Amino acid sequence: MKEVRCPSCNLSIDPSGFAFDLVVRLGDCEIRDWERFGQLSSTNQERVLQALELGLAPREIYPLLLKLKEMGALICT
Repeated sequence: MKEVRCPSCNLSIDPSGFAFDLVVRLGDCEIRDWERFGQLSSTNQERVLQALELGLAPREIYPLLLKLKEMGALICT
Protein backbone atom coordinates (compact mmCIF):
# COMPACT_ATOMS: atom_id res chain seq x y z
CA MET A 1 0.00 0.00 0.00
CA LYS A 2 1.25 3.47 -0.88
CA GLU A 3 2.50 5.62 1.97
CA VAL A 4 0.09 8.42 2.86
CA ARG A 5 1.25 11.70 4.39
CA CYS A 6 -0.66 14.41 6.21
CA PRO A 7 -0.92 17.49 3.96
CA SER A 8 -0.48 19.83 6.96
CA CYS A 9 2.41 18.32 8.93
CA ASN A 10 3.82 15.74 6.47
CA LEU A 11 3.72 12.93 9.04
CA SER A 12 3.18 9.41 7.74
CA ILE A 13 -0.38 8.12 8.27
CA ASP A 14 -1.57 4.51 8.35
CA PRO A 15 -4.50 4.55 5.90
CA SER A 16 -5.86 1.18 7.04
CA GLY A 17 -7.96 2.87 9.75
CA PHE A 18 -9.69 5.23 7.33
CA ALA A 19 -12.63 4.72 4.98
CA PHE A 20 -12.25 6.45 1.65
CA ASP A 21 -15.37 7.60 -0.18
CA LEU A 22 -15.31 6.26 -3.71
CA VAL A 23 -18.84 7.40 -4.42
CA VAL A 24 -20.92 10.49 -3.70
CA ARG A 25 -24.55 10.23 -2.64
CA LEU A 26 -26.91 12.25 -4.79
CA GLY A 27 -30.22 13.76 -3.81
CA ASP A 28 -33.29 13.45 -5.99
CA CYS A 29 -31.94 14.65 -9.35
CA GLU A 30 -33.36 14.85 -12.84
CA ILE A 31 -32.27 16.09 -16.26
CA ARG A 32 -34.03 19.35 -17.14
CA ASP A 33 -32.19 20.39 -20.31
CA TRP A 34 -31.97 17.37 -22.61
CA GLU A 35 -30.43 19.46 -25.39
CA ARG A 36 -27.39 20.34 -23.29
CA PHE A 37 -27.25 16.85 -21.85
CA GLY A 38 -27.21 15.51 -25.41
CA GLN A 39 -23.95 17.38 -26.06
CA LEU A 40 -22.11 14.98 -23.73
CA SER A 41 -20.40 11.94 -25.17
CA SER A 42 -22.56 8.81 -25.14
CA THR A 43 -20.29 7.31 -22.49
CA ASN A 44 -20.76 10.29 -20.18
CA GLN A 45 -24.51 10.34 -20.82
CA GLU A 46 -24.71 6.69 -19.82
CA ARG A 47 -22.60 7.22 -16.68
CA VAL A 48 -24.69 10.22 -15.58
CA LEU A 49 -27.98 8.38 -16.13
CA GLN A 50 -26.71 5.36 -14.18
CA ALA A 51 -25.61 7.62 -11.33
CA LEU A 52 -29.00 9.35 -11.23
CA GLU A 53 -30.81 6.01 -11.26
CA LEU A 54 -28.70 4.61 -8.42
CA GLY A 55 -28.51 7.84 -6.41
CA LEU A 56 -24.72 7.35 -6.21
CA ALA A 57 -22.03 8.86 -8.41
CA PRO A 58 -18.42 7.72 -8.75
CA ARG A 59 -16.11 10.48 -7.55
CA GLU A 60 -14.60 10.91 -11.01
CA ILE A 61 -17.90 12.05 -12.58
CA TYR A 62 -18.95 14.31 -9.70
CA PRO A 63 -17.31 17.40 -11.32
CA LEU A 64 -19.36 16.71 -14.46
CA LEU A 65 -22.55 16.54 -12.39
CA LEU A 66 -21.68 19.85 -10.72
CA LYS A 67 -21.13 21.47 -14.11
CA LEU A 68 -24.47 20.18 -15.40
CA LYS A 69 -26.11 21.56 -12.26
CA GLU A 70 -24.45 24.98 -12.71
CA MET A 71 -25.66 25.09 -16.34
CA GLY A 72 -29.22 24.28 -15.28
CA ALA A 73 -29.24 20.99 -17.19
CA LEU A 74 -29.48 19.01 -13.93
CA ILE A 75 -31.82 19.83 -11.05
CA CYS A 76 -31.31 18.24 -7.63
CA THR A 77 -33.40 18.62 -4.49
